[in-house]
Amino acid sequence: MKKLILILACVSICTLGCNQKTAVPSEQTQNNIEVEGDMADMSFCQSCCMPMADDLYGTNADGTLNNDYCKYCYAWGEFSAPNLTLEGMIQMCIPFMVNRGMLEEDARMILESSLPTLKRWQPTE
Repeated sequence: MKKLILILACVSICTLGCNQKTAVPSEQTQNNIEVEGDMADMSFCQSCCMPMADDLYGTNADGTLNNDYCKYCYAWGEFSAPNLTLEGMIQMCIPFMVNRGMLEEDARMILESSLPTLKRWQPTE
């Protein structure tokens, strides 16, 4: 349960659409959240959209760092919440974002537009 809470907290950090590398403006966003200029070239977790700093990368089964996922979403080659669905992630993240001062409708809109673009939530063939 702790891991799931951390994953959801990570998602609440990201209020912009995220792709593997996303340019983030150095000025204030539409949600009045100031974004650091050095985040412009930062990678984002492809599960929760958390900005990835060196100490936040997940690990592969062999212990090497995974460049796609954060340590809260992915550890030792496995997702921390493997059965979590996209809709489940959205539903559980909304309250965390609302607690950070966002309107529920805005949180839903942001999550519904950004999370499906992430690698974890892409359809598999």
